[in-house]
Amino acid sequence: MAYTSSPEAQQRELDELRNAVSCAVVLEKAGFRLDRQATAQRSARNLKFRRDSEAIIVNHDGKGWWDPKGDGKGDVFKLVQYLDPSKNLGHVRQELRALIGRSPTLEVVERTKGAADRSRRDPAELWNRRTAPGQGTAAWRYLTEIRGLPDHIVAIAGQQGALKEGPHGTAWFGHRDADGQFTGMEMRGPDYKGFSTGGVGKRLFCFRADGGEEPVTRLVVTEAAIDALSFAALDRFPKGTLYTSTGGGMSPESEANLKRVMMQVAAQPEARLVVAVDNDMQGDRYAGKFAAMAQDVGLWSGRISPKGSGEDWNAVLRTRREGMEAGSVPVAPLCRLSEVLGSGSKAQPETVSPSWLGQAEAHGTQRPPRVSAPSLPAPSERVGKPAGPRSGSSPGMSL
Repeated sequence: MAYTSSPEAQQRELDELRNAVSCAVVLEKAGFRLDRQATAQRSARNLKFRRDSEAIIVNHDGKGWWDPKGDGKGDVFKLVQYLDPSKNLGHVRQELRALIGRSPTLEVVERTKGAADRSRRDPAELWNRRTAPGQGTAAWRYLTEIRGLPDHIVAIAGQQGALKEGPHGTAWFGHRDADGQFTGMEMRGPDYKGFSTGGVGKRLFCFRADGGEEPVTRLVVTEAAIDALSFAALDRFPKGTLYTSTGGGMSPESEANLKRVMMQVAAQPEARLVVAVDNDMQGDRYAGKFAAMAQDVGLWSGRISPKGSGEDWNAVLRTRREGMEAGSVPVAPLCRLSEVLGSGSKAQPETVSPSWLGQAEAHGTQRPPRVSAPSLPAPSERVGKPAGPRSGSSPGMSL
């Protein structure tokens, strides 16, 4: 198919590619195979494809797809970019042109629970073998040069045991449950994005930008660990703040864990939740969900998002850094702040400032009734955890 530059011709090609290439073909090219159980229902409208622990559902006769463990869904163009976020539209079109006329093989790979599954290494084992990124390493350069994170933020995260360096220049961000137990890791790099397989799975990445000696009175929840670190770099009052990431889509167990952390924070005077999600439809859904959870446990909450549509906090950080390098005067990022408590009232766009709590009071927001936090066992009473106090720099989330 010849490439032409006219807008009309480009739109025609997009429509042709969307109709000519099945999502199943794209998945098979990427190493996915049809699930054995789905094979018995080949006439079913939804077919499940797997690659190791990953799963993608193909629907609409191959024209659509969705990820049951995450938030991805859409057409064949979005699928290619979901599998490889580094590809732009031009790259996607080139890949799809080569797949025109190809039909899915629907080849099946039997999934058994034999020796192969038993030999899969626990993510905790992989995590314990790794060290924090150091000055000049591939992961350090990725975080500081490509992602624009300040050196001191990367160093502190490593010192707290929240960040380690993986292979091929990837950065690993540890997830822990409300008791501080390691459950898995977000993995990000120049050419890779994913979450560890095996283990418990997503809970919360957590990071303290202060000394960690005071109790947490302010909980910041973001969608990705890099956004949590970026928000911390932009934040002007880190004292008593715990920056966290859900790692994207959440399971019911992950939501229950976050709610438990909210209850622990709500036990502190003047505690509050900052929902620092992206400025997009998915961020809107997260904001509503987290606000409802905070309301249930009696925790003040407010949303703050980048002003630019579709932006995340790392984009804001990199824009500010580019402006500073160009010699322009840095200004606080303009953000949308909306109170998502009982009244559902929204504020006009505001500048990020340490008067967040005062802004909430100025808008007449009423504090929801406090719910008593659950009585958690002391460290010495928890199964599998040694007795004794935790240090302030512990990556766990004992609040």
